[in-house]
Amino acid sequence: MAAQPDAKGMDFIEHSLPPAPARILDAGCGDGALAARLIERGYAVTAIDVDPALRSPLVRVADICTYEDEPFDAVIFSLSLHHVHSLERALERARALLKPGGRLIIDEFAHEAANDRIADAFFGTPGSLPRWRERHGDYHTGRAMRAAIAARFTVDAARRVPYLHRYLEDETHRHTESVLGLQIAATAAPRRG
Repeated sequence: MAAQPDAKGMDFIEHSLPPAPARILDAGCGDGALAARLIERGYAVTAIDVDPALRSPLVRVADICTYEDEPFDAVIFSLSLHHVHSLERALERARALLKPGGRLIIDEFAHEAANDRIADAFFGTPGSLPRWRERHGDYHTGRAMRAAIAARFTVDAARRVPYLHRYLEDETHRHTESVLGLQIAATAAPRRG
């Protein structure tokens, strides 16, 4: 199951982007669905993912931590930043790839905010919170992502939103939780001496 931005996630991303035909990097793009949607809206999008199985005419196989290219107007991490090996390296590279005043846009997943009700809905059985924690324990937390972003960028907007219904592709779960999704729009902070 690949979670994609729903209408509200897409609204947040589009509202946070500079106007088309801005140059966008979709980092950790998965199958490229978001990149394709943005291209349809007139953006110049480069889509990268580390998984060679996802290579396509739209998706380049590359790691954000070592990716080289001309500067972008915006870098998007849509449900991918929590997977990167080094949060610090990924964000430093994203910052280096941005033009002055460029935007970092995050549509993410704060797994540590889950409670019993969320875990039980996800797994479909009561008492699933320990299983949830074990399954998601290797991912970066929302707190860690937010702190790493704040250390390198000026956060212009941040909000918590429902997430689980997107992952499960089941709208009936939209109201199960309202805390797992994390959306952040930020601008590169000036480099210190």
